[in-house]
Amino acid sequence: MQRIKHHQILSFVQPYLPVNPIIVEAGAFDGTDTKKMAALWPEGCVHAFEPVPENAHLLAANTTHVENIVRHSVALSNHTGTENFHLAKNPQKMEKPCQAGSLLAPKDRLEASPMVYKEVIQVPTITLDAWAQHNDIDHVDFLWLDLQGHELSVMKASPQIMSTVKAIYTEVHFIDAYHGQSSYSELKQYLESLGFSMIARDFDEPPTWFFGNALFVK
Repeated sequence: MQRIKHHQILSFVQPYLPVNPIIVEAGAFDGTDTKKMAALWPEGCVHAFEPVPENAHLLAANTTHVENIVRHSVALSNHTGTENFHLAKNPQKMEKPCQAGSLLAPKDRLEASPMVYKEVIQVPTITLDAWAQHNDIDHVDFLWLDLQGHELSVMKASPQIMSTVKAIYTEVHFIDAYHGQSSYSELKQYLESLGFSMIARDFDEPPTWFFGNALFVK
């Protein structure tokens, strides 16, 4: 098991993917990681999902010149429709939303970090399977999930596409950061039941922070 830093993830996953992968990044925020993936796989396509309007505008401004990035102003979820989205803001930068917003209401993370959640907006949602069907996409090679506790629900709701995925980089939680979220052990057991193995992570065992990120491959 490799203990790695965030900037090392793509080099670890690259051997498991084709030269022209279809990538889904959910929680793309400002497009920083989106652009890195698009540059590493110029023959592939990165589908970047960001439902928060302010962040979606920032994502578009930062990636509009990159031909192999497709932006989607919708949230991946476990059902298609609309849902409440809990905006997160850093007390030092209250003028704009940060990355910690979620479809799930915050719980113990209110004590674990300084982020504040004072506004709820409505956002469109879609399942991964429904999105793929609507866009004539029959497989996804790489999932990059930063969904603040909603990752397992999203994956379970889309068995068709999940059966095609080769690698998953996902956020995991070690406390009940959000209401109704999955635990790290639940997510890990689910992915192992599908034939995935965790090959890298950015946290210690036992963890010293309330969340981390892990790379699973099949």
